Amino acid sequence: MSRAKIFTSWMVPLLVMGFLAVAVGPIFAEPYQVIDVTDGGVITGVAKWNGDLPDLQPIEIETDTGVCGEEAKSQALLVNSKNNGVSYVLVYLEQVEKGKAPADKYGLHMANCQFTEHIFPFVRNQTMAMVNHDSFFHNPHFFNAKNVSLLNVPMPDPNQQIEHKFLRTPLRNEKGVMRLQCDVHNNMNAYWAGFDHPYFAVTDADGRFAISGVPPGKYTLVAWHEGYKVIREEVGHPIYDRPHIREQEIEIKPKETVTVSFEFPVRKVFVDY
Repeated sequence: MSRAKIFTSWMVPLLVMGFLAVAVGPIFAEPYQVIDVTDGGVITGVAKWNGDLPDLQPIEIETDTGVCGEEAKSQALLVNSKNNGVSYVLVYLEQVEKGKAPADKYGLHMANCQFTEHIFPFVRNQTMAMVNHDSFFHNPHFFNAKNVSLLNVPMPDPNQQIEHKFLRTPLRNEKGVMRLQCDVHNNMNAYWAGFDHPYFAVTDADGRFAISGVPPGKYTLVAWHEGYKVIREEVGHPIYDRPHIREQEIEIKPKETVTVSFEFPVRKVFVDY
């Protein structure tokens, strides 16, 4: 056999395997496994603000002002004055190999000129349902980690619902949280994150969250909050600075409840206009 044929016989399979590794990730990576979690624990906690609270200017609305109003409060930083709880903090376990089943469907709702889910996490291979509850045009637009358009969905009809599945994992940034906007309404700005597992939560108006059914083990718990300083605008949409991220190493024992707290901001940010 010639040297050329020998080279071809063993190099082609390696080249194919290399291409697959680049295209779809590690070939032998195990997918998330659904199991019965009979001894799962619970993670509860709160995200709180510590320090001076910047005054974010409202966003001047450019479209449908007759029903949406002339301006809208920025959703980038909402802090409860009663307990300093921070809303819209995405809290999640960084890596989970096996655990409870995810929901069959995750809903993104557009109502009253705003995304109901300002932070929209979901399990990426499950159905994502987008619903327009308003009587006018919305256009949810998902971007990837490089701010390149990933999914752009015109929704002109009231009470319209469109379902979608991300069959492939999109390009992710450092913590997998990416930008979402309505192309029609410049005040509608949000974030989305597609996970392989269902162990995530978003803090409520008091800054509180809970994640249940966690299999016993050691995990990295991440708390992600968007930046709130406007660094530029793109077609009327404010683009904010880098996010504030906290991490904790935790251990969950069988049927145990672990309580944690996260403090924001990570760094001091001066908001000037």
